[in-house]
Amino acid sequence: MNFDKPLDGWFTYLAWNIDLQLRGPFVKASTRREHYQEHLVHIAEELRKEGAVTAHALEVTMVVPVDGGPRYDVALLVHAGDEVRDELVRRTSALGFPTPELATVARNAGRFGDTEGQEGEILLNHFAGDAVPQAAVEAWASISEWYARTLGVDNSTLLEFTGDTPILIMNYAVLPGKAIPFLAGQVLRPSFYSVVRKQLHEAGIAPFPLIARRLDG
Repeated sequence: MNFDKPLDGWFTYLAWNIDLQLRGPFVKASTRREHYQEHLVHIAEELRKEGAVTAHALEVTMVVPVDGGPRYDVALLVHAGDEVRDELVRRTSALGFPTPELATVARNAGRFGDTEGQEGEILLNHFAGDAVPQAAVEAWASISEWYARTLGVDNSTLLEFTGDTPILIMNYAVLPGKAIPFLAGQVLRPSFYSVVRKQLHEAGIAPFPLIARRLDG
């Protein structure tokens, strides 16, 4: 499998639990959340005008039921030349946002395909555990081959977080179709357990996936 050169610059990832209520794995609609989403879309637009490479407001639509995973319903993902975490925490706080559930900075540790050039449902797969970051990155590279071959995943942008955060890495990708068939395509295949889950277990990391959509195109 061919991997592309990692992207330069920094990714800043902020996430909030504004009004997370679930019906099964699906996030219920919320008028309170809509108010904050409008602010995030506006901030993302401003950041792009200010020179950010990309900036996306994200709405979480599904929380895959895995114990211990992140619980939030809106997020902001920014790729820029510099770290902008503290600035974004200040800007969102001034608009009435609560303290973020996550406020992290990351480097692009690996990628393939064009995540930004595609539309569709977004996978935000967080990985946590006792592994060192390099081992987590190597595990992502190994299982990426299975996802590409078996489920037709043709893009991934891997974020390796820095600083004090329980999340080691996050796979940011556009799904090849709808989320439910994609998730079912994993758990119904024996090779998912013998290849993917086995390699993650050996690396000492566990996946915590969320499904989201971009609010700003």
